[in-house]
Amino acid sequence: MPDAFKDVAVLRQGDPQGNRMIVRLTTHNGLVIHTIAVPQDWPSGTGPTWAYLFENEGLNLIDAGAMGSYAMLADGIQGAGFRTRDIDRVIVTHGHQDHDGAAGELVEETGAELWAHDIYEHLLPHNPWDIQRKAASALQKEMERIVNNDRETNCEDSSGRSSYQERHQGYVEKRRQYHVSHGITEGESLGGLTFMHAPGHSPDELCVMLDGLVFTGDHVLPEITPHPTMRARYGKEVKGSMPARFQDEDRFYGLATYLKSLQRVVDLGEGVAVLPAHRLFNRNKFNFQKVSRASEIIGHHAGRLSRILQRVGSKPTTLESVTRGVFSKRKLIGGNLYMALSEIVAHIELLEETGDLEVDYGQSLRRTGSENHKQFIHDLFKLH
Repeated sequence: MPDAFKDVAVLRQGDPQGNRMIVRLTTHNGLVIHTIAVPQDWPSGTGPTWAYLFENEGLNLIDAGAMGSYAMLADGIQGAGFRTRDIDRVIVTHGHQDHDGAAGELVEETGAELWAHDIYEHLLPHNPWDIQRKAASALQKEMERIVNNDRETNCEDSSGRSSYQERHQGYVEKRRQYHVSHGITEGESLGGLTFMHAPGHSPDELCVMLDGLVFTGDHVLPEITPHPTMRARYGKEVKGSMPARFQDEDRFYGLATYLKSLQRVVDLGEGVAVLPAHRLFNRNKFNFQKVSRASEIIGHHAGRLSRILQRVGSKPTTLESVTRGVFSKRKLIGGNLYMALSEIVAHIELLEETGDLEVDYGQSLRRTGSENHKQFIHDLFKLH
C-alpha cells in the first residue's frame, strides 16, 4: 500500500498495461478518487490515459482521453458508479490529443464545463504542428531536412504515418469547435484544488494539487521521460491571435522552460504524491511515485546534455550524427526519427544558450570547451 493512500481498490481489472482498468483511491483524509484507464484509439507506447474523477465543488474529471475513445471513457465512468451527466467540469491538463481529444464530445453530451490553462483557448484555432514543427531556427530547419531526405522514413510503405496525420488533422478540426468555460490562471484555487502552470512539455500544461497529491498530466510520468518541446517562434497568424501576456514564446517552450517547471514540482515537498496521466499501472504493477520523480527527470536531461557534448567530441559534427549516436539502440524511422531529432534539438538549444555549443547555420556543431549547463542545473536546485 503506497503511504499516500489509506486504500487502493481495483474495481475493474485491465490488461497488463492497465487498459480499461478502474481503480478507487482513498486518501488518509477520506478523499475518494476514481481513476479510469482510457485506451488510446491507436497503438501507443505510453499506454492508456488515466482520467481522474473526484468531488470538489462538484464532480471533476481531469483529462478525458483521445478523440475516438469517448465510449470507453463513458463506460469507465459508469463502471466507477457515476453517470457522464453527473460531471460538472472537465479539467484539461494540456492540449494533446490523448488528453483533450474526447473532452469536446463529453462536454457536448453532458453540458459539463471545460477548464484549461488560460493560453489553451488561444491555441485552439491553430494546428500545434504549425507552431512546434515550423522551423524557428537554422538548427530546426536542418532537422526538417534530415527527416524529409530520409529514405526509410519516406518509403512507399508509410500508411501508418498517413493514418496518424489524418487522425491528427481530424483532432485539430474538432478542437477548433471547443468552448472553454474557464481559463485557469497561475496559482488559482477551486475549493481544495490549486493550479500550477508547468510549461515545457506543452505550453499550456497544468499541474493540479489536492490533499497532498499532484495530478501531473504528462509533466511528470513514471518509467518514461516526457518529451520536451523545442524553442518556438509564432508565425504572424498565431502571434496576432495571442494576448500580449502570452507572446513571449520562451516562457512556454523549450527544455530550459521544462526543467524550471519540473523544479517547481519538486518544490511542492517530498511528501507529495504524483498521479500521472500515463503509466500509473504497467506490466501488471502499479507505479506510484512522489515528486522526487521530477528530480529524476531533471537528472535524466542533465545526463543527456553531457552525453551530447561527449558525442560532439573535439571535432565539429552534425545533428544527424549526434542523434543517431545517442539513439543508436533504436530504429529511427518515421515518427521515431522526428521525435529523436526534436529531443536532441531541444538539448542542443540549451547547450547553445549556455555557451557550451556553437551551431554553424544549423549544420555543424562545435564544442566551445565550457560546460556551463552544469551550472544551469545546479542553479535550479540552489535557487529553490
